[in-house]
Amino acid sequence: MQSLEQNTSQPTVSYDAKAEQIVAAAREVFLELGYAATSMDQVAQQARVSKTTLYTRFPSKEELYTAVISAECERRGLRFQPEMFDGLPLRDILVQVGRRFVDLLWSDAAIRVHQAVVGEATRMPVAAQLYFQAGPEQGIANFIALFTRLNDRGLIATDDPAFVARQFLATMQGGAYCQLMLGLCAEPTEEERYAFVEKAVDLFLRGVAPATP
Repeated sequence: MQSLEQNTSQPTVSYDAKAEQIVAAAREVFLELGYAATSMDQVAQQARVSKTTLYTRFPSKEELYTAVISAECERRGLRFQPEMFDGLPLRDILVQVGRRFVDLLWSDAAIRVHQAVVGEATRMPVAAQLYFQAGPEQGIANFIALFTRLNDRGLIATDDPAFVARQFLATMQGGAYCQLMLGLCAEPTEEERYAFVEKAVDLFLRGVAPATP
């Protein structure tokens, strides 16, 4: 098996229709079985492609898993460029990116993947590493870049944009997230998710200090 260092890079394959078909099938298999129990043969069968077609696009299970996590983040709008928000008021920017983050984080698929990764982490640490590198690590980097740009534009004032970005993401992990992770509540509606985001953003912007006269 190739080393983890070789397998954690983002796949360079272009996402043609066949590759998208494979990723969609792999998503379902990984969700059902987890990383450890999933085989490339099972993915090929689910995608209805030959193993040659599968391995031509994704030479290893590690690369395929990374592609699945990355594709889900891309689909949810979390692979954004910071400059795309130039010209918008600060609150509007934070609400937009907060909604994207919560839409992914609180989704049934994301909850199930996170639960599976945590369950497998001790006996299959490679799955946890791949998940972190393809998902959270990339997402954190994007938010750090965004808050750095906000600071450069004078919309926020901080000497540590990375800390502020991480605190913002931590704020978005409140609300129903803990209950969702434990299977104690149903997935909130879009209206409920977005109401939470707006309240969380307002608290983040104001803090809890009393208003000065």
